[in-house]
Amino acid sequence: AATPQVFVRAFSIPSGMPWEQARAATLEAHHGAPLPIEDLICKVRRLAPWGPRRAGRYAAFYVRRSEFRDPFDTLQMVDGARLRVSFGSSRDQVRQTQMAAVAIGLIVATGAALGGGLMMALDARAKATGRLEADEILAAGQARAAEAQHRRKQQALELRAAIGNAQPVDRVLADLAWASASKAPEARISALHWEHGLMAVEVRGPAAPFVASDRLVERSAQPVRSGVWLWGVIGPDGLNDPGGRPTRTVQP
Repeated sequence: AATPQVFVRAFSIPSGMPWEQARAATLEAHHGAPLPIEDLICKVRRLAPWGPRRAGRYAAFYVRRSEFRDPFDTLQMVDGARLRVSFGSSRDQVRQTQMAAVAIGLIVATGAALGGGLMMALDARAKATGRLEADEILAAGQARAAEAQHRRKQQALELRAAIGNAQPVDRVLADLAWASASKAPEARISALHWEHGLMAVEVRGPAAPFVASDRLVERSAQPVRSGVWLWGVIGPDGLNDPGGRPTRTVQP
């Protein structure tokens, strides 16, 4: 028989203890399966060693149950590396799949014989398990949100350290937002400098980097290096340099 097709999906799990990451990875693999998980055989593999305060990288490998006949090994490319994955390293996997089908038939027959009482109990258990898994997925999402909030806080602290206490953060963010919104489509900006309210950008080629007209933008008289020009940006409030002189030209 032909080897079944293997579906591969790589994903990350927030930092945590190894067993917590493993459980979250299993839930994520089931939740993000390309087909209903009951129609698939799923293998989950960690791609990188565990480390404290480090997200875990995992891969999920899926095979259709309907295509699985005999144990097989396969090589799959994940994150640029070739991994060997075994589906049913022994015939137990095939036997378990067949026994699961027989067990489902027996449960249905028994449920009908007992007036549906057993099926109701199984349904209640399935719902309770589903709620538990949903809570665990929600907890994993909250952990990711907390990690993102921590990164934003750290970036804010780094930004404050970079600009010092003399300038408001809002001024820096406003200038960066203006530069992003006003950038010319063809401009190739290689660096942006901001210090004490003065902003300049390094641009490859002589074309103007911005299309907005609300700020004065002037190019340096000479390139700062081969093919790279420095453009000074003067804000709409007539910003002066630290010496009090009007800023009208930019020197490399």
